[in-house]
Amino acid sequence: MAIDFSGISLPFNAGDLLTSAVELLGVVGPFVLLGLAVMFAPKIIGLIRNAAGSRGRTH
Repeated sequence: MAIDFSGISLPFNAGDLLTSAVELLGVVGPFVLLGLAVMFAPKIIGLIRNAAGSRGRTH
């Protein structure tokens, strides 16, 4: 059973929706990047410490 959307008109078009999504990403994006940095910084620091500590040694 299909729904008939022929009589419905929206107050925005696809361009408006895309513009709003990009603007929202511009506002939220820095917070997402900060969260990722907080999650991955300890792992990257540990990787660097392990690489610096095992310099010159072979397994």
